[in-house]
Amino acid sequence: MPDPLDPTTLDLGSDPELGPLLSAHPDIEPLRFRDGERLVVEGEDSQDLYILLRGALVVEKVLPDGTQRPLAQLECRPQAPVIIGEMAYFGAQRRTATVRAVGSCQALHLKPSHLDAIMAGFPGLTRILCRQFTARLSEANQELRDLRARFDLAAHPRMAQPGEVLLETGEPAHALFQLTMGSVRVDEGMTSRVVRAEDLPEGFLGLEAFLRGIPHPFTATVEEPCFLAVIEAERREAFLRSYPGLVIRLLQS
Repeated sequence: MPDPLDPTTLDLGSDPELGPLLSAHPDIEPLRFRDGERLVVEGEDSQDLYILLRGALVVEKVLPDGTQRPLAQLECRPQAPVIIGEMAYFGAQRRTATVRAVGSCQALHLKPSHLDAIMAGFPGLTRILCRQFTARLSEANQELRDLRARFDLAAHPRMAQPGEVLLETGEPAHALFQLTMGSVRVDEGMTSRVVRAEDLPEGFLGLEAFLRGIPHPFTATVEEPCFLAVIEAERREAFLRSYPGLVIRLLQS
């Protein structure tokens, strides 16, 4: 747990607004955090905010394997206090990362209502907030673009006519076909059968070869006019992210 500090002992640096802010709002808590103590915890819905006065912080995010990935290091700078957790001002949101102390650090503990006071009467701190809001929104937009790209299958539609060969035995799996309408004849060894979308996992034809990167074990020929979605091999990683349950079931079988 962080230790409370006597406000009169604080080094407020050269920022001219921090002193008046503390005088006007004595409920703001000055705290000392020890090395490794967390100010913000990923996944929590806390709305607490902090202004870093002294020391450094590291921002971390949990990876799927449970390890922590450092995202950024924040350090106190003269005339430019660092505000942590400012996005809580927009309402109850779960924290997207953990922020912990690196060495000993000092910070002011604020509530969202204190931001109203800052924006009403402290223009210097408001400018810092606006810069941080802008940076955070820009980062969020970039994360959304990156996430969209990671899950974008870039599938393109295609009509196929009877007699057209979609997959051929022994050929590399350059693409995956999702059958939505029509039927396909599958010839494998001495066996032959006609399949429709409902006979295939999520309608995908040649799924195992596509996922494993191996040659097709059968030939697929259009039996009736088909409407297909085609996913190219370079989108395999996006497919894994989009259909994890299907992939796991295939591997288990």
